[in-house]
Amino acid sequence: MLPSEQLRFWAHELAAMATTGLEFASNDYDRDRFQRMSAIARDLAAMTIDARFTPERPYLPDLGVVSPKVGCSVAAFDEGGRVVLIKRAGSPPSANALRELHEETGFAAALERLVGFYDNRAFASTAAYQFYICVFRARITGGAARPSVETPEVVLVEPDAPPENMSALQRAMLRDAAADRCEAVYQ
Repeated sequence: MLPSEQLRFWAHELAAMATTGLEFASNDYDRDRFQRMSAIARDLAAMTIDARFTPERPYLPDLGVVSPKVGCSVAAFDEGGRVVLIKRAGSPPSANALRELHEETGFAAALERLVGFYDNRAFASTAAYQFYICVFRARITGGAARPSVETPEVVLVEPDAPPENMSALQRAMLRDAAADRCEAVYQ
């Protein structure tokens, strides 16, 4: 990890602690301390990404009370064994994986099994908060590849030939979804 990435990671962690502290502070002394901690985190982050934060453009506006975030994904395969891949445009994970699959790819599918739960921190993520992804394996039952506003590119590829720019987390989810096993993986 580059020093700037490590500094940004610590800034996010510090901001998370400040946010949680502010939520549970019971006196003015603690509130002042956590507000100062939040300002320090914001300034550290700004140094790593060359950004100016304003009330209209706050630092980590979605942080909220810090707790792990959970999202779901689907690894859907066609009859030829190819898996559908999408390029996301930054939408948050959805609790309804099949609906998202259809909306974002044009494919309908039937869930086959739970692939596993994946912890972003187990894959050296520098995200502002910890999150878990619940991945399901599904069989494509209809539809056709169709890009959307959230997914400007939808392609079917062989699971053993993913694009180079996939993260370690995405590669692990794909590898486990393509594996022929029944038990779920817990990272």
